Parts: sequence; C-alpha cells; structure tokens
Amino acid sequence: MDLKSNSNADSCMIEDKLMPEEYEISSGQRVNGYVYKVDGEWASLTMSRRLKAKLFVLDSACEPSELQEFQKRFYVGKAVTGHVLNYNKEKASLRLVLHPLCAASQTLVDGEAPNMADVQSNAPVDSITAHFQKGDIVGGRISKILPGVGGLLVQIGPHIHGRVHFTELQDLLVPDPLSGYQEGQFVKSKVLEISHSVKGTIHIDLSFRLSLNGMLGQNSAELSNNQDAPSKHVDKIEDLQPGMFVQGYVKNVSSKGCFILLSRKLDAKILLSNLSEGFVDDLEKEFPIGKLVTGRVLSVELLSKRIEVTLKKLSASSASKSEISDLSRLRVGEIISGRIKRVESYGLFIAIDHTNLVGLCHMSQLPDNHIGNIELKYRAGEKVTAKILKVDEERRRISLGMKDLDVQDDMHSSKEESDEEMSENGSMDDTNALKMFPESSLLGIQNMDVECENEHSILAQAESRASIPPLEVTLDDTEHSQPNDCVGRNRHIDEADTIVKKKKQEKQKPKKLSEHEISAAEERRLEEDEPRTADEFEMVIRSSPNNSFLWIEYMRFMLSLADIEKARSIAERALSTINIREENEKLNIWVAYFNLENEYGNPPEEAVKKVFQRALQYCDPKKLHLALLKMYKKTNQNKLVDELLDKMIKKFKHSCKVWLKRVKWLLKQKQDGVQSVVQRALLSLPRHKHIKFVSQTAIREFKCGVADRGRTLFEEILREYPKRTDLWSVYLDQEIKLGDVDVIRALFERAISLSLPPKKMKFLFKKYLEYEKSLGDEKLIESVKQKAMEYVQNTLA
Repeated sequence: MDLKSNSNADSCMIEDKLMPEEYEISSGQRVNGYVYKVDGEWASLTMSRRLKAKLFVLDSACEPSELQEFQKRFYVGKAVTGHVLNYNKEKASLRLVLHPLCAASQTLVDGEAPNMADVQSNAPVDSITAHFQKGDIVGGRISKILPGVGGLLVQIGPHIHGRVHFTELQDLLVPDPLSGYQEGQFVKSKVLEISHSVKGTIHIDLSFRLSLNGMLGQNSAELSNNQDAPSKHVDKIEDLQPGMFVQGYVKNVSSKGCFILLSRKLDAKILLSNLSEGFVDDLEKEFPIGKLVTGRVLSVELLSKRIEVTLKKLSASSASKSEISDLSRLRVGEIISGRIKRVESYGLFIAIDHTNLVGLCHMSQLPDNHIGNIELKYRAGEKVTAKILKVDEERRRISLGMKDLDVQDDMHSSKEESDEEMSENGSMDDTNALKMFPESSLLGIQNMDVECENEHSILAQAESRASIPPLEVTLDDTEHSQPNDCVGRNRHIDEADTIVKKKKQEKQKPKKLSEHEISAAEERRLEEDEPRTADEFEMVIRSSPNNSFLWIEYMRFMLSLADIEKARSIAERALSTINIREENEKLNIWVAYFNLENEYGNPPEEAVKKVFQRALQYCDPKKLHLALLKMYKKTNQNKLVDELLDKMIKKFKHSCKVWLKRVKWLLKQKQDGVQSVVQRALLSLPRHKHIKFVSQTAIREFKCGVADRGRTLFEEILREYPKRTDLWSVYLDQEIKLGDVDVIRALFERAISLSLPPKKMKFLFKKYLEYEKSLGDEKLIESVKQKAMEYVQNTLA
C-alpha cells in the first residue's frame, strides 16, 4: 500500500510538470495523461491533481475489432498521448482524441449536448468540424436501423451521429443490403459529406463501401473487370447515358409509377407504362419498397436532374421505332380492340392489341350510360373495343372513343340479317364472298359497303320513279318525245339522288357537330384555354373535383347567363363534392357563396347571414369572419363592417390581427376612439404580442392618422425595450417619410448615444450615414463618420 501511494504521488508530481494548473489550454494541443478508470465506453485520464480528461471508445480506433477490445487496450495506469478536442474550464475537464485534429480552433467551452434526433448531430459545431473531415475513416456503432430504405444511423462520437444511405451499405447493390447489420454492432465507415442545415444542425453522410476506403472486398476483381455492370454504383448524373443498364432500390410506389434509388443523391422515375411488359394487378405487392430492380435509362436531364428508366426488355431506341411503325399503321375511324391499362377519373388508358401503343379514351367519349364514376364501372385488364378518333404522330398521342359502338353493332347485325335474306333469295352471302376474295382487307370491306349503299340508292331511285304518275299521251307523241322523256327521267333520278344525299347529310350533321365540339373542347383544354359551355365545365370539374377555382369559374359563367339558381346549385354541389380535408378550397367556395348572395340575395343581408351561419359549422371561424369583413369593406357596407368588427374583438380578443383591423378601420373612417381601442387591446392581448400591436398601430398612425400619437406609441414601447434596433429602425423610417430634418437628426442622435452591442451600433451608424448622404451635406456626413470612429475607439479602449 505504501509503495502504491508513493507511486501515485510520483505520478502526480510528473503530471504537475506535464500540465501546469495555470496553463492556457487550446483545441488541438497535444497533452499526456494516465488512465485511472475504464467505464464502459469511456476511459478517464488524469492530467494533474485538478485536471481530468476523457477518451471516448469511438475516438480510439476505426477497426471494429479494436473497438470491441477497448478495455484491454486502455488499462489502468497506461500512459496516453492525445489531442484536446474541447475544454471545460468550470469542470476542469478535457475531451481527448488520439489523432490530430483536422483544423485548429479556438478554446472551446463544451456543455452537455442533448441526445441526437434522427440524423441531426447536436454536438457543438466547432468540435465536429475540428474532429471530422470529409474523407476520414472513422469507427462507429450502429445506433438505429431506419425503416424501409432509410439506411442506418451510426454513432461516431458521444453526441455525434452519421447516416449511411441505403445504397452505401455494400460495394455492390444486393437484394437485401441490411442483412448482417444489427443495432449495437461496431463498424468502420468513411465520411462522405458534412453539411450544415438552416436550423444550425449538422448532417454527416457515411459509407460502408470498402472500395471507397481503399480496401477492396471479395468482389473487387468483378468490379474492376466489369465497368458496365448494372450493380456498379453511379454517383454522378453525368455518368448516365440513355440506353445504359442501371440498378436501383424501389423508394416509393404510386398509381403513376414508382421512384428508385440509384445512389445517395440520384433518384430515377419509372412510369407505370414502363414498369412491366404486361399488366400489373397490385403495384405495391409486385414492387415493394426496397426491392432491387434492373432497368435501362430512357432519358437524362442534366439541368433538372431528372432520370427516367424503363424495366421493359426493349431498349429505348427499338421501342421508339416500333411505336413509330405502329402509329403509322393506325387509321382514324378504325375499330380496335385492347385491354384497359389504367383507369383515371378523366378517362381510360387502353393498351391496343398487337402493338406497343396506349391510347386515351376520355370520359366524354365513353358510352352515355357509363358517364359518372368510371372508376366503379371499368377495371384494369378488362377487354374493350374502341374507335380511333385522332392520331398525333408528333406527340405520339392516340385519342380513342367508345361512343356509338353499340349502334354500329346493331347496324352490322341488321346488315347480316338482310344478307341472310338475300342469300335465301339466291344471292351470294358473305362467306362465299370471303372465299372468293381471301385477300379482302378493311379497305375491301369498306368498298363492299359502298356498293351496298349504291344498291340502296338505285332502289330509292326506282321507288321515286314508281311514284310518278304515267303520262297520258298518244303513241305518236311518245315516239316523237322519246329523247325528252329520257332527259326528264334522268332529271327525276338526279333529283332523287340529291334528296337521298341531303337526308344522309342532315342525319350525319348533328353527330359531326357534336364530335367537332367535343374535340374542340378537348383541344382548348389541352391548351389550358377556359371552358366556354356548361358541358366543358362539367368535363373539367370531373377531372379536378377539389379545385375551387374551377367551381367558382363555373358559377361566374352561370351568372353571366343570368341563371342565378343554377349558380347557387353549383355552389352547393362544390361544397358537397370537395374533400373535407381541403379546408382552404372549401373556404374559397363559401366566400364565393357570400358574394353571390350579397349581390343577388333577397334580401342580401339576410341571405348572407344564413350562408355564414352554415359555413361556421365547417370552417375556421376566424378565417371566415375575416373573409366576410373583407367582402363588407369591398362593397362599402360600413355599418355592417362596424358591427362585425365589434363582434370579432369580443370573440377573438387574443388575436393581434383582429385588433389591428379595428384600429385600421377607425383611422380609415377618420373616427375617434383609437386610444381607447389601444388600451383595451393591451389589456386583452398576451404580453408577447404587445410589441407587434403597438408598433403596427404606430405605423398606421403615421400613415393615415395623427403623427404625434404614433410618436407617443413608439416612445412608450422604446422606453420599455430600448435595445430593440428593429423598433428604432421602423420609428426612423416613419419620421424620414414625414421629412422633418431636425426631428430625424435628433432621433438619430438619441439612437447612437445608446449603449448597444457593436453589431447593432454599426447598423444605426450605417443608417444615419445613408440618410445624410441622401441629403448631400458633406460636413454632416463627415460628422457622422467622426462619431462612428469615436465609438470604435472608445469600444476598443
């Protein structure tokens, strides 16, 4: 025991020589100490009799095996040489790291930092930047495994954490990169990036990829030999080219497709049409989050950093060629068959059979009995028949229609019946015709239809001739008048022809007009033009039922037609249709309803109140009152404004905005009572809102009230908060607008005579100098500069 006490005394004497008590300690300084205690993750060192130090386990090494054997490496009595990371004078304690710091910093005072949340490191900024640098190899311990494709959180210091992205867990992209990792496991990682957030926290990105650390794993030969392997990491968008194979992890899935993670900073989009060669019934089941997929790059936009990938086997070039060839084969008016690929609120996307094309059948082109909620009446994968309405080869768009297909089927069935009747009478049927013309195509069938039409026209001509009464003439007359009769007979035939054609044109005209109107409406909608008819408004609203702007435009359109009841019914429809979560959209409709009743209600005041009482049950009362107040002001209903403001300051007495509305209205109407309202407001408002209310009221007094009252309010608030330079600045701005030079200079002199921090004084002197420069008096400018120099000298002294 005596021997041990002597050795301790000797060690303390040595420590005192190594670390004097009055020595000034700075960050990065090299110091010596002895281990006197090892407790879990910390090794405690003694530097002198009063000065202690701590070494964290993760600061001692970067190899996992060395971290696990921390207690064996740092035993009691071992001499340790380290570098000061930070120093707490009050507690007389140091925090050491074994390796030299990345950048020397000033003396640091370290307090206890709170636990880290998510990936934000709450340790002092200087200690992090001094301790870690981009490219460092650090040891750590897995603190949390994030769900989905979140990756890992790794603790690399007492209060410092870094995040390992999902794509940085392995050298190659593997199906389950998280396998083999567990919380509490010691790991080795590389610092990829240290970034500062707006809130002042620090984000540290780490990587487990061995190839980055210079220690290639088992697959190093494969990585070096196969540079184009899809599993190779792509860290820069410049490395991507269309047609290149890539791999990525599914990040999220929606009804329009999915996004995949290519690397830490690169995401790629896969549209629904490019997810699979066939129909996918359940996207979330087929493409779960975290699934590794292989695809080919379709397009790369460097400026917007957008990447589009396809999982289809065909390359982008071959697909585009096949699409072009398929487009060139399509003809307007042709009847096609296909399967519904996707059902949207505005129409159906149909994959055309035997092609690589998808067309859109807008809801306006669906059969009349199917208009409504088409998502309930059609399902993806359903077999349908449609007619090609338009083919846009430049934009590769196909417009399809399913209207009147049933009528055409009836016409075909009637034709078949008439053909059967003709076959019974000895004429040739369709089957024989097909046997005789094996190469008959769609064009040939169309020619046959034309021939049938000609036959019908001949029959019609025969009937018209039969209806003409016979002429009573003698035989001689007939002999002499034979040529004229032929001419007359031909004239009758021509007249019958024209009558039949006119009847056909008249029948087809309404159909052509309706199709033309629909197509014109669709073109205008594509060009973002405003709807012009009620039907167009209905089409647009069905595609965006939660858009209050469209509903209000529809109401305005009906008012332009003087149909007030229809406008009211549209407002009621909008309120029942818009989703309950869309509060702002519903509020817009209620406000439009107020304006409608205020203009056309009978009587307007009662009608508005009824709508307002209904709206209070669904909307934020304060927002609703403010909207009604705005309408009353706009329509110059001053009496109603006064009544409503009195109600509002009673109902919302803790709202600074409402009290300011009351003050502004009194000043605008040149009414008395502003001072009493200010006193009532200061009694009702919470104390932390007093500065805002008084300063805003003072500004309004300067603008449209009495300037002396504004000065009084500013003086009162500055007496209580003399160091608020923002209040001084606003006060000075209001006086500068009035233009009284003596008053302004006196106010500036008061401001610069205050005892404020240098930063605030610099702001006031700079503002004073800019004001004098605007006046152009050189003597006064030099005077302000001289006063600023005197302040600097006095401060330094």
